[in-house]
Amino acid sequence: MFEKLTPRERVLAYAVGTILPIAFVAVVGLWFFNSLSQNEIDREALVTKIGEEEYDMAVGKKADRRRAYYESISLPSDIDGASNKYLAWVKGLVRDDLKLKLKMLTPNDSTPLKVDSKVVGERKSYTLAMDGTLDDLTKFLSCFYRVELLHRINSLKITPQNEMVGSKRKIRNGILSIVAKIEVLSLTSSEASDEFIDQLKREIEVEDDWTKELDAMANAVVHRDIFGPPNNEPTVSAKPARSYTSMKDVTVSLSGKDADTDDMLKFEFAGDLPIDDMEIDAKEGSRSAKLIIPGQEAGTYSFDVIVSDNGFPAKSTTETVRVVFKDDEPRVVKPVEKPAPAFLNAKETRITAIVRDRSGDWQVWINVRTTGERFKLKEGDSFDLDKKKWFVVEIRPDDVVFRVDNNQLTVEPADVFFNVDQIPQGPPAEEVGTQKPESEVEADESLKSDVS
Repeated sequence: MFEKLTPRERVLAYAVGTILPIAFVAVVGLWFFNSLSQNEIDREALVTKIGEEEYDMAVGKKADRRRAYYESISLPSDIDGASNKYLAWVKGLVRDDLKLKLKMLTPNDSTPLKVDSKVVGERKSYTLAMDGTLDDLTKFLSCFYRVELLHRINSLKITPQNEMVGSKRKIRNGILSIVAKIEVLSLTSSEASDEFIDQLKREIEVEDDWTKELDAMANAVVHRDIFGPPNNEPTVSAKPARSYTSMKDVTVSLSGKDADTDDMLKFEFAGDLPIDDMEIDAKEGSRSAKLIIPGQEAGTYSFDVIVSDNGFPAKSTTETVRVVFKDDEPRVVKPVEKPAPAFLNAKETRITAIVRDRSGDWQVWINVRTTGERFKLKEGDSFDLDKKKWFVVEIRPDDVVFRVDNNQLTVEPADVFFNVDQIPQGPPAEEVGTQKPESEVEADESLKSDVS
């Protein structure tokens, strides 16, 4: 067949025979490559769809868990009955637990909570009005949000209270008027029981660690109380002696005061110091300090001390301290004068008579010459002499037995009562009485003498 073809036809036949297989191979290869690319695109699209489906499933599971959580912390589905118990819990928290002044707590009408057109719960709101300090408000907010319940504070209005000082000036007294709008939810699928209020009370019973944490947080907030009274300036006073001996180290006491009891004070020097190596010894937070001053030559030295607080904003006061050093003057030792011995009346006390009265009982007559006192005593009687009690134990014709300071002494008419162990000699004759006859004694009785 090829013999009959012309050379041109042969060339054409060869060209066609060569091009057709190549074209066929190219077409088949292109189709295969396109099919492979399309499969890769389809696979990626399938993986993406699977991921989206898994994500939707995860979101659904998360939403389901969240729904279950909301149902567990929701008020019971009976919103009216649960509202009364919720009111009782809020009142107890504000008034009994935190000791705030409760002024008002009123419920508002409930409104349905819808998703699309389906009602899934009820929304209840309350208006709470109370008075308290910033510390009270901080603790209320912490306790309110610590309980697991579907409630929140939608709005909070805080107004500091003022009080009059004098006739015109108003100052803040640290008390806040607080008005809060509270909202609480009750889901129709709620799992809470009617005893949910007991659960709230148990949750509000805090542990010791949480209580300490709450107190520390409240202190930090209160320290920066922008609603409280303005920070007061601290004061400092020094109590140096009138003067100190030159070249001897001295210590001067510093005393700081601040009307804000929670403020911490700091003591420091101000400006150039006239004395080198001066120090302030003060413990952190203490309201007193000591100035340690090296001994100096005679003269007067003045310097400034600053006391500052850590209030908001911080304030300070400067006080000038003056210290006087003087040369030590020679001491003049005065002779010690011995005190004069106390005067004793017993030195001038004597027995003037030992007699019998009309009934026959013995009497002793005693005369204290320095005071003019005269005693007429029987056995068992007593008298005071020089702050001592003298008791008459026994009266005999020639002497008398006395007891004084648990000692028994015998005194004769010629003796003085002072130091009876040493009997002075020669007492004045007119002072020493003699025993009278009984007839004279009876005569004296008839004349209403002083004999008892």
